[in-house]
Amino acid sequence: MTKIINIFLLIAIFFVFSCDRDSNTSAENENLKQAYDFSLPKLDNSSNIKLSDFKDKPIIINFWSSWCAPCKEEMPFLQKTWAEHKDDGLIFIGIDVLDDSSSAKEFLNSFNIDYLNLSDSSGKVSNKYGVIALPATFFIDKNGNIVKQNYGPFLGDSGEALFKKYLEEILN
Repeated sequence: MTKIINIFLLIAIFFVFSCDRDSNTSAENENLKQAYDFSLPKLDNSSNIKLSDFKDKPIIINFWSSWCAPCKEEMPFLQKTWAEHKDDGLIFIGIDVLDDSSSAKEFLNSFNIDYLNLSDSSGKVSNKYGVIALPATFFIDKNGNIVKQNYGPFLGDSGEALFKKYLEEILN
């Protein structure tokens, strides 16, 4: 079953990368949907976290998995960006999708990731967000509106510039 899911995700990732990036990244095409509130456990199972715990704050949600090669490529940039902006009131949430906790923890440790990471082992929350490929990143403003969404990693100068542009939109 896991092989089937991996094959499906690889096909979905290929499809996303072969499409026009700008037409796939904007939630404006979907009338700025409100972010779905969820409750998920931290990867260490110490407690559950609700999205609504961060009401009135700008939020970035990044869906990832330890078996996702593009996720591995963008993780250093995400950690660096988090470190630069964590004092700006920005909430950064990683959500590990369809993964086992030991692989996820090992993955995060290998990149020294210290922002909040939650487990969506059933894929229920990623389904609510309409995640079709990993990584998927959602930029949510202080009012809880999904301002931008992006399927695929933020890589290279152009990817990092696009991420920073979206980040500025929710910080203002």
